[in-house]
Amino acid sequence: MLSRVRHAPRNPWRIVGITAALAIAALMVAIALATFGTAPGAPRWANAYPERAPAPALALVDHHGDPFDLADLRGEPTLVYFGYTHCPDVCPTTIGTINRIIAAAPGPLHAVFVTVDPERDTVASMASYVRYLSSEYIGLTGTPSQIRTAADGYGVTYSRVDTTSVGGYAMAHTAELYLIDARGRLRSHYPFATEAAQIVRDLEALATE
Repeated sequence: MLSRVRHAPRNPWRIVGITAALAIAALMVAIALATFGTAPGAPRWANAYPERAPAPALALVDHHGDPFDLADLRGEPTLVYFGYTHCPDVCPTTIGTINRIIAAAPGPLHAVFVTVDPERDTVASMASYVRYLSSEYIGLTGTPSQIRTAADGYGVTYSRVDTTSVGGYAMAHTAELYLIDARGRLRSHYPFATEAAQIVRDLEALATE
């Protein structure tokens, strides 16, 4: 009599589980390739600019009333943010994020705060605002046309919104952070509420270049 080899019955749920695991693994690989790139010199993080072009100029005056030049900050990375001192929520939240980035950064870091409300944010107003922040901050203001030119360079939009508040109006504006490397090149941008830890990782990557 021939002996029969018995095969264990197939477990359909096991097959489904293996298929799902393979699909998840493939998705993670795709995300990693999209985020970090495959070619030499490709961006290594999300939201990076594909071309490492010089950062747009900020031909404004600082909170001391002196002409400002981004070139003076070369040698160390810089974060640029467009907002205004009367901002009730978004700007203070972003300032808090920048503070955490400064505290955890792998090296010196500049933080440039550009007003989109030059009518109220004079040199004196910017100086009063910045003095409550750390020494890494530089406040910038200028004429309405100068502010518009600076904002356009970064793709920042803003507009006045009349309100019934004590100030009489608010400013609707782009709330992204812009990262400039130590060589003065615009490298990446971050939407509002991006975690500080992500930006710190990008700064650590810059430090190894």
